[in-house]
Amino acid sequence: MDIQSTLLKDTNLSEPQVSLLLRIAEFIPFAESVVQHAVYMFTANQEGGFLKIYPIKQGIACKSLSATIVPIWTQLLSEGQPIQGFQEEQNGKLAFIITYPIVDNGGKVIGGLVFKNPHIESVADENIIQQILLLTETTYMSMLMPQDILDNPKSLYEPLSYQDGVIIFDEGGTIMYGNESASRLVNLLGFDRRLVGSSIYGSSLKLSFVKKVLTERQGAISEEIYQDIVVRQTVIPVFFGRGLSRSFLFLKDMTRESKQQQALLVKNSVIKEIHHRVKNNLQTVAGLLRMEARRSDSNEVKKALQEGISRIESMALVHDIVSHYDEDYISIRSIYDELSRLLKNSMLLPKQQVQCDYIGDDIIISSHQASYVSLIINELISNSIEHGLGTQDGHITLSVQDNNQRILITLGDDGKGLPESFSLDASKRLGLQIIRNLVTHELQGTIQMGNHQSGGTIVTIDFEKGE
Repeated sequence: MDIQSTLLKDTNLSEPQVSLLLRIAEFIPFAESVVQHAVYMFTANQEGGFLKIYPIKQGIACKSLSATIVPIWTQLLSEGQPIQGFQEEQNGKLAFIITYPIVDNGGKVIGGLVFKNPHIESVADENIIQQILLLTETTYMSMLMPQDILDNPKSLYEPLSYQDGVIIFDEGGTIMYGNESASRLVNLLGFDRRLVGSSIYGSSLKLSFVKKVLTERQGAISEEIYQDIVVRQTVIPVFFGRGLSRSFLFLKDMTRESKQQQALLVKNSVIKEIHHRVKNNLQTVAGLLRMEARRSDSNEVKKALQEGISRIESMALVHDIVSHYDEDYISIRSIYDELSRLLKNSMLLPKQQVQCDYIGDDIIISSHQASYVSLIINELISNSIEHGLGTQDGHITLSVQDNNQRILITLGDDGKGLPESFSLDASKRLGLQIIRNLVTHELQGTIQMGNHQSGGTIVTIDFEKGE
């Protein structure tokens, strides 16, 4: 049973109330990364206890707790006001916890959000407590009213690392909070070394986009360069009642990622250029073979050269497709569509009509596998046109299925079919030997070839997806 079904079954909450809790729960990983300690939610169950909602790697989960274990939760649900205090842990130590109410659109308290700091066991330092209250309250409010103005609003709420700077400033730009990582960036960004109490506008921070955020009251992300260091600046305005607001400013050092991205772009450009040059070289070879074919008086030589040209062009096709895309992957459909067009132009008689169809999944494979698949499809289409259809009109169909970690390719035609004595293993034809060797040795797959019940030839190839 999923968590939504559990909440509907074990609590008295309505579907809109459950949806509200689950929407807020999506931001728990973000909240934990900001406050650097545990964050979870709770709501009352039908048995007088509670359901604790907490993050796991796969998402969120919940478990039942007795009301006697966490009396502070009962107090929150009844009073509807934030509560702070200390809670005894299983190891006997005390943890400082702050709970905030979650209220539905009708003003009813339906649950609570808990921030637990196990590193504070007393109120010895009131200033530290006040800073924690400021940080947790701002985080709590940002979760209740998340920004949704970006194409991907969750990009604003990506979990932070412990190295990321966290700053909270008010509407006037006065810094109210800064974590240790933000303090380490003061020299780089030109902040007052005191940080808290200084103005965000008094730094050398590039703030044009920050001012736009405050004016338009919409979150934004910007990457700026400071002394050869790339810093990602994320600003999230947080709205409170009575028109008051604060804003989060997250600072992330993106220098390493930026350099890696630049290196990757250079690498991709070099790879694309290599594919382009290989394609050109293969086409040059194919052109030379065409010249030889035109000069030969032997039909047998011309036919052999044309078969070689077709195979070279099928390999050049893969390199040509890859050279036009950033990723080193190709769809099987693009290979089939282009090969069928090339082969029909070169092999069909002037008035012969052959329709080539593609059905099934449009699967993406690596260029390494695509080189073999293109040669196989080239040979299969060539065989269907030359031996299956001959001079007749007809249909050739390629069907592709994605079977989890395996790919099933089926190519069929409505030609005359294979002779009764046909055996793929015993065949001496070069094209069939190429197909068999590529499937079994290069793709580590299996191949079956026979006659279709309705007539014509059908070939089935099964192989494992590459990485």
